[in-house]
Amino acid sequence: MNVYETGATPRKPGHPRFNTVSRLPKSRLEQLLAALVISLVLVGAAVLIPTAAQRLMAFRPSATPPPTPTPTAPPASVLLPDELDRALEGVVTIVNSHTFGTAFLIDPQGDFLTAARLVSGGESLRLVDNSGSMHTVNLVGIDPALGIAQVRVTAQGRPMPLGNPAVLLRNDPVVLLSNPRIENLPAATSAFVSSTTDTQLRLQAEDLPGNVGGPVVGPGGKVLGILTASGTALPINLAQPDIAQWHGQPGTPAALAPFPAYLVLRTNGTASPPPSSGPTVQAVSPSRVSTGQATVVTIQGTGFIEGRALRIRFVPVASPSGAFTGLAPTLVSSSTLTVKVPAGQVVQDYVIQLTNGDGTIVSSATALTVTP
Repeated sequence: MNVYETGATPRKPGHPRFNTVSRLPKSRLEQLLAALVISLVLVGAAVLIPTAAQRLMAFRPSATPPPTPTPTAPPASVLLPDELDRALEGVVTIVNSHTFGTAFLIDPQGDFLTAARLVSGGESLRLVDNSGSMHTVNLVGIDPALGIAQVRVTAQGRPMPLGNPAVLLRNDPVVLLSNPRIENLPAATSAFVSSTTDTQLRLQAEDLPGNVGGPVVGPGGKVLGILTASGTALPINLAQPDIAQWHGQPGTPAALAPFPAYLVLRTNGTASPPPSSGPTVQAVSPSRVSTGQATVVTIQGTGFIEGRALRIRFVPVASPSGAFTGLAPTLVSSSTLTVKVPAGQVVQDYVIQLTNGDGTIVSSATALTVTP
């Protein structure tokens, strides 16, 4: 049927009933189109992103593993073996009337530097070189403020070169040297600088009283300091004005100290005590006394004689302090005497030193122990 035959009004394109979409308001149409575009974008992204992520992961460089820590290498030895051997040629032992320490050669004319505490107070002295030979000593100079002294001995040896202590830093390794001929001390003792100032070096070391006066040595065998007390050294540059002042001075002869029986020398790689002559101290009874009370002890030996000089002194075995003199020494016979150990002494081991009636000094290895 033709529309014209029904009498209906013909529909033109664009008429609201000709196109349903055209009936929507323009703003609504724009919203739908925008929603459709967004949906298509999201769908495409959902499809493409995993694939792209996989491809990116394929090209992503793997994380660099952290480096494996390597252990810190131990510090190299301060002295090479040949440097140590050369350095020890200039190191000797100083013996006084009650103990011993170390000294070292600083020039070809026989000048040795040591600690003031070893030679002050009119001590009788003896030098034992690194061949085991004994020498009389001339006291050249003492500087109590710095704690150093210089002696002169006609002895062979290699002078030690002096270095610059300003190069030392905290934790730097150094070496303490002593006479290699002495059995009682290690020839070389490792140490570390715990602190340093212009006037003092503090050392961390297992040093012994016999190391006092000895050189503190750095690389190349150069002397950087002199040990003036346990764990404390004077920078060697501070000693140089005294060395210059004392150079060439003749010095004053010191009385010859007796050789202590407790100081043992190495001979051909073995230790042997020196032969003894004259008075001897052989035993003490009781050998243990309490610090809480005074105790009379009996000393046995040979060659004891009466006299105003008769004296018994007790010297610590492993400490620079604590020595004391016995009270009321009494001669019983040429082989026996008694002496009172006063109360309140430091708890430690002591060796017995006898000054005989005629002034002869006898050091012994006979030990007395003070207990709590």
